[in-house]
Amino acid sequence: MLPIQSVYHTLVTELSNNERVVLQAPPGAGKSTWLPLQLIKDNHFKRIIMLEPRRLAARNIASFLAECLDEPLGQIIGLRIRGESIVSKQTRLEIVTEGMLTRMLQDDPELNGVDLVIFDEFHERSIQAETALALAFEVQLAYRDDLKLLIMSATLDGERLSAEFDAPLVQSEGRQFPISEVYTPLTNEADWLSHIAPLTLKAMAEQTGSALVFLPGVKEIKAVESALLDAKNAGLIEQNTAIYALFGKQDKKTQQAALKPCDGDKRKIVLTTNVAETSLTIDGIRIVVDSGKEKITQYNVKNGISQLLTVNIAKSSAIQRAGRAGRIEAGVVYRLGSKELFERRANHATPEILRSDISQLVLECANWGTHINDLVLLDKPSAKQISAATELLLMLEAIDADGKITTLGRKMLSYGTELRFAHMLIKAEQLDANYSGIYHLAVYLVALFTSQTNRSSDIATGLTLQLNTPHGSFEKELTLWLKRLKLKAVRTLSLEYLSLVMALAFPDRIAQKRGNGLRLANGAGATLHSDFPLQDPLLCIGDMGGATGQHIFNACKCDLTLIESVLPYLFTNKEIAQYDENAGRFIAETHYCLGQLVLSRKPSCKTLSADEKATAWCSIIAKKGWQLITLDEDAEQYIVRLTLAHKYLPNEFPAINKQCLFESLASWLAPYLRDVNSLNALKKVAILPALKNLIDWQQQTRLDELLPERLAVPTGSKLKIQYQVDGPAKLAVKMQEMYGVATTPTLASGHLALAIELLSPAMRPLQITQDLAGFWASSYREVQKEMKGRYPKHFWPDDPANAKATNKVKSRM
Repeated sequence: MLPIQSVYHTLVTELSNNERVVLQAPPGAGKSTWLPLQLIKDNHFKRIIMLEPRRLAARNIASFLAECLDEPLGQIIGLRIRGESIVSKQTRLEIVTEGMLTRMLQDDPELNGVDLVIFDEFHERSIQAETALALAFEVQLAYRDDLKLLIMSATLDGERLSAEFDAPLVQSEGRQFPISEVYTPLTNEADWLSHIAPLTLKAMAEQTGSALVFLPGVKEIKAVESALLDAKNAGLIEQNTAIYALFGKQDKKTQQAALKPCDGDKRKIVLTTNVAETSLTIDGIRIVVDSGKEKITQYNVKNGISQLLTVNIAKSSAIQRAGRAGRIEAGVVYRLGSKELFERRANHATPEILRSDISQLVLECANWGTHINDLVLLDKPSAKQISAATELLLMLEAIDADGKITTLGRKMLSYGTELRFAHMLIKAEQLDANYSGIYHLAVYLVALFTSQTNRSSDIATGLTLQLNTPHGSFEKELTLWLKRLKLKAVRTLSLEYLSLVMALAFPDRIAQKRGNGLRLANGAGATLHSDFPLQDPLLCIGDMGGATGQHIFNACKCDLTLIESVLPYLFTNKEIAQYDENAGRFIAETHYCLGQLVLSRKPSCKTLSADEKATAWCSIIAKKGWQLITLDEDAEQYIVRLTLAHKYLPNEFPAINKQCLFESLASWLAPYLRDVNSLNALKKVAILPALKNLIDWQQQTRLDELLPERLAVPTGSKLKIQYQVDGPAKLAVKMQEMYGVATTPTLASGHLALAIELLSPAMRPLQITQDLAGFWASSYREVQKEMKGRYPKHFWPDDPANAKATNKVKSRM
């Protein structure tokens, strides 16, 4: 009996009584196979859609379930992935990949005929899965209160999901055999790849059964595969051992060969990416060799570049990988690296939504008719991510100035590819009548980028090489696109339009020479090495990256005249007001711009308004820093008080700190700079009134109650409190003025401690304490003994906790 069967009736009951349910079940429980099939067999639901994050898993689960029913795929069990749809009117359980579910929701927001949507392996937290779940949640709220959602995974944070989506949590045990661990420490972390093949040989020699070797990408798989084949030819691997590669972009036949059971006493080694981390059972596997690495896409919000990085996996992924060794019998995992380093890894990986380009998600929201901040998401992307995505979508004509989706934007979503390439292909098709050959050029360029086969710095050269001696991956991608767009292959390309086609996909990466580097249209900088084959004043950049994210991998010459004539919407005239420090006056200019590139400038006859001057001052402060304005102690302390107010009472006060103030000068400081005409006058501007206007009168009153500027002590003196962002607030006061105070005051409704610096009559520190009662009862005796002799005219009582406070000498008390 599968473990999931023991909670089946509980799960069905919860689904009957609730709109959403969270199922947490470890690998091997049967949640991806037995459960959805049984729900169909028992007629609990008429039609189920189950989301699988990976195409390989989706295809194999669908095929397995169809076999269980002894019928071909496309009958009761259906499959829908990119480029492949096997469904019919009889289909009741449809396995789909992430992008497909989003399209189904956008095309039919009511999901007519569907009564249950299952989100499998949700712990992977892909941006597509989160998008689909957020939209499905809205479908429930707006259209279908009868639609059920089941969110399930092996390692997800079930309690958090249960709370976020107001869904009961059902937990199932897994069916996992014991797994022993073997750690292999490294002396040189950078040389990790060379250790994988020897570690695999060691594992195969020490263990029985077959091995699953986890590697970050195809390049690493090929390297290890080559090393293992050499070892096999040298007799270091038994001849009855087969070596397979398994990754997402293989054809079905190759993938199935890696998945099928071994015959007789044969063994196999399967080299795979994390495509095999979940939802796949490979017969015969009882050994896992884990490199501890994976490839992730990391988005650089500054330059709009997404880089593919090799990083250490989180503990949750390592546990998932190890679990593949214990699916059918006791197994063993060989981990590359020491146990100490393994224990230091993060428990969970950073969700994709927090480290990715969210342009697609923002456009999906626009198509849905909502804003991303209104969606129910476990983690919200940053304001900078949203801003960068919005800017790109405007340049791609996918949204208008109000953020509404355009007709072109809707068509781009239907292409099922990156928005940049969708825009390039759609626009190139429209332009082909006037620029013959540009459509084919766009298709070949998409194939070049998606196949990742370009090895030339000059994109024109790279295209020509693939045209003459095509790489297999390039041919595969090109064939796919030519077939889909119903085009025939050509022998020559209209390379004179290359920069125009590049501008269609990468308008933000048009770059202008600046000193020894380049500046991109999105404002980012780029490095242009002296040996780069193109040294033109303007370039269209394709791929960037490297350690700093600024290295240019490939580009082409930029025909700005052509781009300007065809894509005029990319160019704007901007009226600029700026303060010339050398001349000591304001200058008004008209800048002709492409994004943030200034292509030309000319003096403007326009008279600057006070608001334009204020904006100019904010701009120069943003460049130069706080030193241009005078932040006196009162202003500094007010900022700290505002920061603490939000920290301890976030529901009453906005998030305000020095950094966010610096990033929002135009909103709070600009009104106070309208009449400033020189740098000297700028330094004289009083900042505290501007800061006080950040909150309303009631909040100011509340701030003074919770975090007062001064504290009244028993003698009536009102003494200044010194606040700090981290640590207690401080109050310096003569000891005599604190007599009679038995307990230490607190601030911010008890959230913030107050450190009292007790001073001598000569204003020298005697003691700093956060526990007055404890001080009076203990250390005070030593202080009293010493101070009585030094300051005999002052009052040093035996019971200070109950004595009368004073600021006078004894003779005047």
